[in-house]
This record gives sequence, C-alpha cells and structure tokens, in this order.
Amino acid sequence: MPRRTFFGGIQFMGETTRPPVHESLTVLDTADIYRTSEWWKAVVRYQFEGSGDHSETATYLWHNDDNWTRKNKYVIKTADAWNTDTRVVDSLLGGRLTEKPEYYGELPVSDYYTVGAGETIFRSNGWWKAILRIDQKGSYETDEVMIYLWQQTEDGWRRRQKHTIKTESDWEEERSTVDRILRNSDTDVPGTSGGGTNQGDDTTRREKPGDELEKLHRELEDHVSGRDLN
Repeated sequence: MPRRTFFGGIQFMGETTRPPVHESLTVLDTADIYRTSEWWKAVVRYQFEGSGDHSETATYLWHNDDNWTRKNKYVIKTADAWNTDTRVVDSLLGGRLTEKPEYYGELPVSDYYTVGAGETIFRSNGWWKAILRIDQKGSYETDEVMIYLWQQTEDGWRRRQKHTIKTESDWEEERSTVDRILRNSDTDVPGTSGGGTNQGDDTTRREKPGDELEKLHRELEDHVSGRDLN
C-alpha cells in the first residue's frame, strides 16, 4: 500500500513528501502529470514567504541528475492569464491560428527553430511573452507549441521561461490538471464565488489619465513572476 505523508496540510501519496521546489516556498497543492525514474512533471500551487493570501500556480519539469533538477517552469499568475494562454495554445494546436506573431523578425529564439505561427501576449517594460508553434527543429519537422518569457537586459533579450507542449493529448492532460488546481484554490476563477470577472456588471467607467499604464502593469503582473525560485 502506498505510503501517505503530509506537508503543510496537503496529503501526498507514494515516495514523495513534497515536490522539489525551493525550500522557501510553501506548497499549498500539487498534482503530478507524470513521473518516471528520470523525469517528473507536476503542477504546484505555492506561496512566497510573507506573501499573505497571494499564491501562484506553476507547471514544473524536473530531471533526475542524482537529485531532481528543474528544467522548465511555467508560471500561471492568475486565472485571467491562464485563460489567455489556453486560448492561444488551443488555437495553435487546432490550426486556427496560422499568422506569424507580432515582432516576428525580432523573436529571440534559437536559429535551430523554425517558427510557423504564434502570438505575442505582451511586450513592454522590459518583458516579452509569446506563444509560438515550432514547425521545424534543425532539419526535422515537428509540430510543437512553446510558451516563452524573455527579459530585456544590457546584453539583449534573455530567456526566463520556456515551456514546451509536444502533443495535443499532452496539453489536454496538463490543462485539466491546472484547471483542477485553480478550481481548488482561492484564485479568482471566473464563474466561481472567488470573484473573477463579474460578467453581469454592465456598468462602464470612463478611463482616467494613467489608467492605460495601470492596466498594462496589471497585465504584466498577471503573467510575470518577479522571483525565479525553484
């Protein structure tokens, strides 16, 4: 019978007492997408120290190099950010989005990749996020979707996050796992009592000077994690 252990009020099954995230993070919820002796992919909801009620959700990929080493991390700051990303990924996997992304000629991706289509989610204040369909790796044809986040530095755009979706079935499993974690959290998920978008409120508000900048700042905060912890 699998051994049961507890951490932070969360019950974990099997050998693992806690996913191998940074020790300063408080794990609130987690679910494995898959785990082998070499690879481990999971969705984790966590809090930073001193962050109060605020939490983030992220999909992690680790490789076992004697210890579990993080290879990819894809941060989902809010339900709204997740909804935007899923719309674009679904459109790319379903063949409905076939246009090149904005700033296509400037994309800081490896020459090894051939970008077939995609969408720039935002590019402002030193951050750039894009979701791309890769049609070719070197001389090999492929059909993968990659979620990128870059930060502008003195040396140019540096990659901060990269998340690869290899097949539609992989994405369906990952999406359902993230959806479940978000529904179980206190995140403001549209359609729940946690808040979110009040679709029944049809009142309008005249935007004041500075509102556009504040809105952009909120959108960036929705997508960008300022702390690069495991």
